[in-house]
Amino acid sequence: MLDATARRREADSAEVAQALAAARCAARLAGLGTGDFVVRELLLTVIQQIDRAAASPVLHHPPPTL
Repeated sequence: MLDATARRREADSAEVAQALAAARCAARLAGLGTGDFVVRELLLTVIQQIDRAAASPVLHHPPPTL
């Protein structure tokens, strides 16, 4: 059974993952709503960075409790 610290860490990781997903969605929608090439390219870069953060091993494998 997980202790309170481990449960809190899992909840924090889930919250960060959800925030990253929301940010990715917002950036994608913004890109679809503009015809400006430069803006779309900047938003694509933002989406790529969000994807990198979402794939982070730290987010998916929090450190073990001692």
